[in-house]
Amino acid sequence: MNSSDGMCHYDDTGDFTSSNLSCRNSTNPYGFMDLATFNHILPSIYGILCTIGVIANGLVIYAVSTCKKKMVSDIYVLNLAIADMLFLLVMPFNIHQLVRDRQWVFGSFMCKAVVVVDVSNQFTTVGIVTVLCVDRYIAIVHPTSERRTTQWTIVINLLVWFGSVLLTVPVMIYASVERNGDLEMCMMSLNGPEDMYWYTLYQSILGFILPVIIISTFYSLTLYHVFRSIRRVKRKQFVWAKRATKTVIMVITLFLLCWTPYHVIQVMNLSNSTPTSLFVYAYNISICLSYSHSCINPLSLLVFAQNYRERLCRSKMSRGSQHNSKTTVVKTDASSVSPNPNYRCTAI
Repeated sequence: MNSSDGMCHYDDTGDFTSSNLSCRNSTNPYGFMDLATFNHILPSIYGILCTIGVIANGLVIYAVSTCKKKMVSDIYVLNLAIADMLFLLVMPFNIHQLVRDRQWVFGSFMCKAVVVVDVSNQFTTVGIVTVLCVDRYIAIVHPTSERRTTQWTIVINLLVWFGSVLLTVPVMIYASVERNGDLEMCMMSLNGPEDMYWYTLYQSILGFILPVIIISTFYSLTLYHVFRSIRRVKRKQFVWAKRATKTVIMVITLFLLCWTPYHVIQVMNLSNSTPTSLFVYAYNISICLSYSHSCINPLSLLVFAQNYRERLCRSKMSRGSQHNSKTTVVKTDASSVSPNPNYRCTAI
């Protein structure tokens, strides 16, 4: 769990400790606010991210679920929004722990459950983004593929969910409530520095490095195909290619901005036995960025994906005209048409 397990170190006796505790009274030579004040601001930041994320993911889930005929990309978007929503629904437990100065009061079972949902969200999100990248490659480079169906996409997403559960088995084993003085803290209670080393590599390689390699490879191939085809396509196709290129760049940029700092600092922490206040600031900011990915994902869809905005508008117009026997849509030229209730949803 990013927010509560802290940067894990071990004292001279081999007992598990959290550097967030050991750094709490550290000197602050950098001119920033003291760590106590900084830690009191974090719950407010997390609360804002949680609120915005729940609303945005709810809108995306509603927009996709109300679509009569879902496209392949809709299935990926729906699963991504559900994964982010599940994580955001357990986020108040993390916020409560921060407000209580990392004191956990919900028992051992809820500790394991919250940590598992937290970590599995990371694996599920990156897994769905990765297979979505592969799907974009197939859709653009091999558009006639018979394997790209909604039924096959559902199977792929179920496999991603199942795989993320398997990858959280170490979390199920080691997540527990540990007593540190008068505090009971929910954390990853690893047995020693060697376990911490291998767990960090396990999380970073499977949850970031390997997916980034796959994402970069398939997006590079997709962009290469798009740019190579620009001279041979019509103007309408060129506009589509340009839009696809922007979407590709946006997805890669958001993912890297949100997750790279967290994993870099996690790896750096393996060789950092005495973290400074500056390092603790950077660590907590990287956690905020990784958490913000669950909020930015749906917002980017609502802002940049025109079809989802149109679906929400259609739903609003439909509710507003339920009293009419026949719904009409007024166009800019003042004419009206009867919309097809079984309209086909467009892909991203």
